[in-house]
Amino acid sequence: MSNFLLIKNNQAVNEYMDKVSQESQFTSQHKGFTKVPHKIHRCYGLTQYEKLILIDLIAYMSDKSQCYPTIEMIARNVGCSSRSVERHIKELAGKKMILVSQSKNNTYSLPNYLHCHPYLLLSEKTHEFIGNIRKQVNERELTLWIQEMVKRDEYKSFIDQLQRLNERRLPIDKFAEKEILESYAQFLKAEMTKRFPPDVNG
Repeated sequence: MSNFLLIKNNQAVNEYMDKVSQESQFTSQHKGFTKVPHKIHRCYGLTQYEKLILIDLIAYMSDKSQCYPTIEMIARNVGCSSRSVERHIKELAGKKMILVSQSKNNTYSLPNYLHCHPYLLLSEKTHEFIGNIRKQVNERELTLWIQEMVKRDEYKSFIDQLQRLNERRLPIDKFAEKEILESYAQFLKAEMTKRFPPDVNG
């Protein structure tokens, strides 16, 4: 194999991935890679397959604003059944992470204001909270607690509040998102105190 594909200790991984994608000694079928924000990779509220399918759709869009792969193409790429792909796409559309236009093959596109999408905002606030307290508690217990929290009705309620703002996009709502996220942070803090009492934290 070409020597340039041997990663060097001081070589940035993004640069290395670019070289891996361009290597065509054995195959030139897939040249390039998909740029996906960590906010999507690590988004709470999206299932494993929802993330994989969303990333696959972004890969198909590439330098365009939409794509139209078949359900079977997606199923082969992500390694699940076509029925599962249909179900997960329906969930992604319900969460407004993708827009689906009906045609012979579905046409997929991304919503406007993805940078302030409710699922991404609340997930990032959760990561921020974790970063502030992870050294105070047992990390495995913290993981289990977070997994429980993102399944709770309260989490969905905060998502719904942010979604309503996202749909209106009114100038008067300029600080409303921050207020909702701060309220969510206070909710997490209160729930953490119940789960990890101060005397246990030391």
